[in-house]
Amino acid sequence: MKRNFGYLALLLVVFSIACGSMNRVTPGEWDKTSMEADVRGKVAAAVPGKTFDIGVTVSDSRVVTLKGDVDNDADRRAIADAAQSVNGVRSVVNNITIRR
Repeated sequence: MKRNFGYLALLLVVFSIACGSMNRVTPGEWDKTSMEADVRGKVAAAVPGKTFDIGVTVSDSRVVTLKGDVDNDADRRAIADAAQSVNGVRSVVNNITIRR
């Protein structure tokens, strides 16, 4: 019984480490495509209804540019904060406009 518990604990530790590293671009291996995918994933998590309404481009200097329309300033800020939280992003240019 103790042996099974040890295997279960080890499995849970490995699983938690794997989940923590998913969707993360490491500084040594970033490229524009993977960084864009990571930003889109963060946008989807921050504001799920705007996933396909927001355009994301990444420059060679790791500057993320956001374009699109949202309903309020809270969504605009949440999307920019989500993009900024991606590992490797140097800065975010927020060109998202608020619909009136």
